[in-house]
Amino acid sequence: MPFTVDSIYALQGPDTRQRWLESRIVREWVQPNRLDDFFWVALMKRPTRIGTLMVVTDKDRRQISREDLELVCLLAPHVRRAVTIGDLFEAERRKAEIFRSIIESLDHPVLIVAEDMTIIFANPSAEALLAENISVACVRGQLSFTYANANAAIGRAVQLGTRDEFALGPCGINIPLAKTAVPAVAHVMPLARHEISARISQRAAAAIFIAAAGSAPIPALEAIAALFGLTAAERRVAGHVAAGLTRKEIAAAAGVSDGTVKSQLATIFDKTGTGDQRELELLMRELSPPLRSS
Repeated sequence: MPFTVDSIYALQGPDTRQRWLESRIVREWVQPNRLDDFFWVALMKRPTRIGTLMVVTDKDRRQISREDLELVCLLAPHVRRAVTIGDLFEAERRKAEIFRSIIESLDHPVLIVAEDMTIIFANPSAEALLAENISVACVRGQLSFTYANANAAIGRAVQLGTRDEFALGPCGINIPLAKTAVPAVAHVMPLARHEISARISQRAAAAIFIAAAGSAPIPALEAIAALFGLTAAERRVAGHVAAGLTRKEIAAAAGVSDGTVKSQLATIFDKTGTGDQRELELLMRELSPPLRSS
């Protein structure tokens, strides 16, 4: 229901109208612009921002009537829906920018591909690798590996991960890219069932990380947090889990209660699709390529 001027006066007390008429905003904005009547409609309320629609009429128009308010009541849900959807799109755009910047900061080549291996995104390291056109190439827009066995294995892993991520198992990890000057392996991370796929592209099926064989990755917490939408507190807890800490040790390290950590872990498990700390730790290790050294 719209908030009219009279309803605001009633809420604020008997002197509100007079204080408003004597206010600076009336003297410097309302009166010079010949404004007269107005009302507000709440459209959106978020922890960090709110949205309202304000309708202002001038002195040449009749006072806002009940019929006007009833019409606004009919329109308000549609306006509210449009604003809410627009806000969601903007939030997803910001998340996509964050994820893209994180992927670009990774030291190893990372490529986002569709199910048919069409390249959707490549970070600078991957672009440099593609430019060499030795072990990895872009053929008519599709990612291709020189070593036929690796090419087939990675393609199968991307397709299988799209259909049934759990059936993928270890198939997409440590795929050797033979016949390269420097021994390297590829890791396939399914994205089709993760929220991040919608942020980069609806077609995003997998992220392919290329790393030196035998490299020991460290947890890329920022990238993992972006993938699964973890909060800052959840990201810290996930980092402790990756380090092998127990729930009690995490609570002591964070200076919070065991109940708080339990609640945070439950949320992390839900977001990442894991069932316990062991599964989460394994997931963190799988998704932790090295960051570019400064």
